[in-house]
Amino acid sequence: MPTDMALPLFLSQEDFAFRRSPQDRSPASSCHEHTSKKTKKQVTFADHRGLPLTRVKVFSQFKDAIHIPHSVRLMPSNRDDDNDELVLDFTQPASDYVLFRQNLDRKCVCLENCVLKERTLAGTVKVKNLSFEKRVRLRVTFDSWESHSDVECAYVKDSYPSAYSDTFCFSLALPRLLAPHRHVEFAVCYQVAGAEYWDSNHGHNYRILWSKDKGHRHAFRHEEQTQMNRKTKRC
Repeated sequence: MPTDMALPLFLSQEDFAFRRSPQDRSPASSCHEHTSKKTKKQVTFADHRGLPLTRVKVFSQFKDAIHIPHSVRLMPSNRDDDNDELVLDFTQPASDYVLFRQNLDRKCVCLENCVLKERTLAGTVKVKNLSFEKRVRLRVTFDSWESHSDVECAYVKDSYPSAYSDTFCFSLALPRLLAPHRHVEFAVCYQVAGAEYWDSNHGHNYRILWSKDKGHRHAFRHEEQTQMNRKTKRC
């Protein structure tokens, strides 16, 4: 229980006054001799006046409940069982720039970069500049291709324009109620000059998984690769 301790100090004006001794007056013909005497300062404490030396202040419990904003109450907790989150199941395509350019030359369209933040998927796409009129879109599914949606990509003016390629960007809000063990898949479609080109991550599509499923998936791939290596050695 917090307490506030104080020591009151009472001083009167006369305690600070100087008492002067009367001056002896000598005849006018003689020299004046001035004598002044100072008295000691006197301090009077509270207990000398019958008052307490301490003052105690007691803080009681709050009468009103503490107000917590509704937005704060809805914030996600940091519990261990809440650590499962959606993550990308592929590396950034442009991280290996040489391979990225080779794929762009061959397929005419490539996912360049992709980020996932707060259930929003955003990224950029590179396409070969085959004609002025062109269309780029994402084809995405949330139920393993039982259904799908197309998301249009927007043209981005590059800081350093190139006659070889153009850049498009996209932004997609992922559903908040994505069932456990479900994942997101998408591919990129490029339509130009009456032709259609696809980037489907070499036929595997670009996937977004729950982090726990991704760990199990990688463990399964590692075990599968180990078994294949053993069979190869036996042969």
